[in-house]
Amino acid sequence: MKKVILKNGTQVLLIVFSVVLGLFLNEKMEERKNEKEATELLKKIKVELRTNTSILNEWMPYHREIVSRLDSLSANDKFIEKFYKDKNTIYSLFYKKSLLGETPGSDAWDIAKAHPLIVNLEYDILFSLSRIYKQQAATFEPLFKLEELLFSPTFNTKENAKTNLLIFKELLHELSMRELQLTNLYQEAEKTIHFMPSEN
Repeated sequence: MKKVILKNGTQVLLIVFSVVLGLFLNEKMEERKNEKEATELLKKIKVELRTNTSILNEWMPYHREIVSRLDSLSANDKFIEKFYKDKNTIYSLFYKKSLLGETPGSDAWDIAKAHPLIVNLEYDILFSLSRIYKQQAATFEPLFKLEELLFSPTFNTKENAKTNLLIFKELLHELSMRELQLTNLYQEAEKTIHFMPSEN
């Protein structure tokens, strides 16, 4: 009887052990799969950050140059007179024919935020990403005000021309300062996220 109980007890223990081991291994495999998918999410965000950094590095000097040109031209009576006679005079400042072509994107981040596997990323990385994308959204707000001003029917009227040029310059200056803040955030985040290719 004792042998039968011992034999059955051993079999029960082996069954319980194998079930627990199977559950443990299954959980570990699921964790590894989730970590791998979270790493893929992060890779896509890193690509987006590299692209965004490149876009910002292209447009920042251009915006600073326009601010500098507007600094002198907004006080130049001949330019102001030419401007209120022809609204298109303002476009002579934009040698790229636009204020901004492509803006930094947030598609990869938006998708990652909605994905349940984002919880597998480290807190410091998530914190840096959140700060970057919030600043990125705020950075280009002056651009929309600039476009609104630029397309306003009273933008270059004689009474408003000088004032609107100054407002235009200040909004562009604000855009430049926000771009600088965003650049600083990108540089700070690089220490945590390592999204720029290493220079070997």
